[in-house]
Amino acid sequence: MLNDQELLRYSRQILLQHVDIDGQLRLKASRVLIVGLGGLGAPVALYLAAAGVGELHLADFDTVDLTNLQRQIIHDTDSVGLSKVDSAMRRLSAINPEIQLVPHRTALDADSLAAAVTAVDLVLDCTDNFSTREAVNAACVAAGKPLVSGAAIRLEGQLSVFDPRRPESPCYHCLYG
Repeated sequence: MLNDQELLRYSRQILLQHVDIDGQLRLKASRVLIVGLGGLGAPVALYLAAAGVGELHLADFDTVDLTNLQRQIIHDTDSVGLSKVDSAMRRLSAINPEIQLVPHRTALDADSLAAAVTAVDLVLDCTDNFSTREAVNAACVAAGKPLVSGAAIRLEGQLSVFDPRRPESPCYHCLYG
């Protein structure tokens, strides 16, 4: 059920035939893990919060640096020195206080990554290193959770979707391992 505030907040996307009330309710019931709150994870988190994804799990062990600000748009000057998760939570709460935010402020080891992946419906890998990508992929395959993997290097980008629930879907390791 959407309350009056939510109906007003999401009215423009509810009007879209491919979203409507049912789609907005599915967004509200969704739980998404975003691994990495840098150049890719920052705008992803902003848009998912604004769209009304009900629960965002935010994972990043880093702190905001002044050199991050021109590309990591979720953070601002007052966030320099804060954990990226705390900075993001502050901004996302201001954008949409209706959603739930679950912080993961430390590097996720095998056990905590497995638990984080199991707790969500979808995982977004917005990291910038292969060992983390491999670990996130392995956790998604083990838990049977879909993985959206994005990468941006200089002026180029990649986007891949892996869904271990589908037998014909490869995994990240199948392509890059």
